[in-house]
Amino acid sequence: MKTKTLSYYKMKAWKQFSLWIRLSNAIIEPTVLEPCNICYTCGKIKSYKEMNAGHGIGGRNNAVLFDERIVKPQCVGCNIWGRGQYQVFTRKLIAELGLDVYDEIVKHSSDVVKYRIADYQEIEELYKQKLEDLNV
Repeated sequence: MKTKTLSYYKMKAWKQFSLWIRLSNAIIEPTVLEPCNICYTCGKIKSYKEMNAGHGIGGRNNAVLFDERIVKPQCVGCNIWGRGQYQVFTRKLIAELGLDVYDEIVKHSSDVVKYRIADYQEIEELYKQKLEDLNV
């Protein structure tokens, strides 16, 4: 039997976090039979299953990976092919959070944060619970 790696538990935690980001920001679109998201950067409306959880600060390192304040639903066109559309994302985040908060997040975005397997398991369980609380 193979031992599961740290990256395996990180992926499981991310899966729950990403799903929570998309479902907690979901809207009901009458033409689609499931919850939808509005892309944070371009405004397209798509099923939550077709969206990503995009970061407003690049790098996706552990310091900002699970920061709910800067992770928003994004379409694949903006998040992947448009490389995050940071020129739009950043302006919107600053308008929402304020420049001081945004600058503080950026300041700490490159901090070294090391998670253990237990940390990722805790994060996974937290977002599983948050998903249950949504009643979606």
